[in-house]
Amino acid sequence: MLDKFPSKGEQVTVTIDMCDFNKHMNVVYYQHIFEDGCVDFYRSMGFTKEYFKQGYSSFTLEANIRYLKEVREGDHATPHFRLIKISGKLIHYAGIIVDHLGNISSFSEHILAHVDMGLRKTSPMPKYLLDNLDNMLQEHRATGDIGFELKLGIK
Repeated sequence: MLDKFPSKGEQVTVTIDMCDFNKHMNVVYYQHIFEDGCVDFYRSMGFTKEYFKQGYSSFTLEANIRYLKEVREGDHATPHFRLIKISGKLIHYAGIIVDHLGNISSFSEHILAHVDMGLRKTSPMPKYLLDNLDNMLQEHRATGDIGFELKLGIK
């Protein structure tokens, strides 16, 4: 399954402070792991410091997380990401968090909007960014079906 999500993020070790009264990781930390772990994935898409200096960024429009298997104190949690679809202004990607045994503990989807920060509005992506994303999308699609029903989407 990991080959279907080719961009690997930073591994996190679950601490007691991340756990709730059920003695498993609190739901807020799943989002933290997805968010903190996607830095390299975003860079590979083209969202670099140099790109931001040009006055562009991305905003998350929608996100959905499914919790599949609990993660507990001492477990390792590693996010992995994959592009699903792109349009001229939007990016749909998915991620999984895998525990130390290789079990998928959660699945997430996100819709991003490309934003002109001067206007703070959704704007078309430059051709070179779209070309990069399209190449990345083709590489990710070549790994096959992700094996999850998608709840989000872009037209």
